[in-house]
Amino acid sequence: MDTTEQLAKQLLSLMGGDENISYVTHCATRLRVTLRDRTLASKEEIESLEDVPGVVERDGTLQIVIGTNVGDVYDAFMKIWKKPENTEDGEGSFSQKSEEKRNLFNQFIGLVVSIFSPLLPLLAGAGLLRGFTILANQLGWLSTESTTNLILENAATAVFYFLPLLVAMTSAKRFNTSPYIAVAILGALIMPSFMDLVQSDEGGNMIKFMGIPMPVFDYTSQVIPAIIIVWIQSLMEHFMKRKLPHSLHMIVIPTVLLFILVPVTIGIVGPIGNYISIGIANAVGWLTGINQIITGAFIGGIWNILIMFGVHWAPNTMVIIPEIAETGTSALIAYGATANLGMAGAAFAIFLRTRNMELKGLSGTSMISVFLSGIVEPAIYGLGIRFKSPLVAGCLGAALGGAFMGAFNVVGNAFVFGGLTTIPAFAGPTLWAYIVGLAIAFFGGMVLTLLFGVKDPEAEMSKKNK
Repeated sequence: MDTTEQLAKQLLSLMGGDENISYVTHCATRLRVTLRDRTLASKEEIESLEDVPGVVERDGTLQIVIGTNVGDVYDAFMKIWKKPENTEDGEGSFSQKSEEKRNLFNQFIGLVVSIFSPLLPLLAGAGLLRGFTILANQLGWLSTESTTNLILENAATAVFYFLPLLVAMTSAKRFNTSPYIAVAILGALIMPSFMDLVQSDEGGNMIKFMGIPMPVFDYTSQVIPAIIIVWIQSLMEHFMKRKLPHSLHMIVIPTVLLFILVPVTIGIVGPIGNYISIGIANAVGWLTGINQIITGAFIGGIWNILIMFGVHWAPNTMVIIPEIAETGTSALIAYGATANLGMAGAAFAIFLRTRNMELKGLSGTSMISVFLSGIVEPAIYGLGIRFKSPLVAGCLGAALGGAFMGAFNVVGNAFVFGGLTTIPAFAGPTLWAYIVGLAIAFFGGMVLTLLFGVKDPEAEMSKKNK
C-alpha cells in the first residue's frame, strides 16, 4: 500500500467512517470534507498525522491541509469512500442536515472552491507562459510582430477568453448536470455572430428576440453568468428527468434547455452577472485608488489570515481571476504574493535558530514549499499557528513588501501562487519592484521573527532568541 492510499484510509477512519461523510472536494492544497456529525471525527488525531500540516474546522466542515499532492489523496479517498445511500449522486449534493449546519458564506466558499480548483493548474500554466512571452518580448528575444509571438499569446490567453466555457464545465460537475449542454449555452454568447451584435466596448445596446428587447454585452472572460445559468440548468434538467419518460430524455431535454436558457442568459442572467462584475471591478478600482501603498500593505498583511481560515478563495475567484480575465493584469495578486514570502522568511529564521532537528526539517521544507510551489500552508499551520510570533512576523513582513509594491504600482499578468518559480508571471515594467517587494517581505518576516523570538520551549531556540 502506498503512502497516499494509506493516508486516505487513515483520514476516512478518523473522520468517522463512510456514513459520517456527506461531501468531499479539494482545492489547491486542502481536502475539504463535510461531516454529518462533527463529534465522530478526531481533529487532534488528524493533525498528528505526519502528512497533514494542519486542519481548519468551520461549521461541520474539515479543511485538511495536505499540500500540492492533495489531488492524489482526493482520488485515493474517493476510491475507498463508500458513499451512503442517502447521499444524492453528484459531487455537488449535500445532506439536508449538513446543509443546515453551514452558514451562507461557508456554502459560498465551498461552491467557488469546487468550481475553480480544477482550473487552477491551467490558469497557472497559462499565466507562466504569458509571463515568459512578455519577458522574451522585453529582452528582445521575440518580436511582438512575429507569428510565433501571436501563437504564444493565443495559447496563454485562450483560457481567459473561453473562461465562461471552462467554468460552465466545472459548474456542471458541481451541480450534477450535463457539461455539454452547459458549454453549448455559454458558447452561444461568445459566437462571432453574437459578438457582432455588441456595439462599442461596453455593449448594452438593445436587440430583439421574438419581439422582446434584450441588452447584449461581451461575455468573454466572465464567470458569474456561467455559474448562475448552469445552476438554473441543473434545476430544470433534474425536474425534466423526473417528469419525462426516459425514452424522451435524449431529445427533449437538450432541445428545451437550449431553446429556453440561451435567451434567458442573454436577457436576464447575463446582464445581471455583467452588472455584478462591473460592481466588483469598480470596488477593486476604488480600493486600489485610495492609496496603493496602504492597499498593498493591507492586502499583504491580512492574506495569510485569510488563508489560515480558508476564506481566501472568495477574493481569488470573485475579484482577482475576473480582473485578470478582463484587463490582463491585477495588483492584488502581487500584494497577496508577499504573504507567502513573509512566512517563508519566518520559517527561515526558525531554521537558523532552532536546535530541534524535527522542527528544523519542517521549517526548511516549509520555506522550500513556498519557493518552488507557492504553497504556504505548511508554514502557517506548522509554525505560525503553533508558535504565534512567526505568524505575526510573517504578516508584518508581507505588509512591508506589499507597501513597497504599492508604491511602484506593481501588477501581475496571471493568477499564480507567489513563489520564486512564478516570478515570470509578473514580467513587465514593474518586475524589478515585484522582486524587491518579495525580498522585503522575506527578510522582514525573518528579521522580525528573530526579534520577536519563539518562546515555546518545544522550539528549542538558541539563546539569541530568548
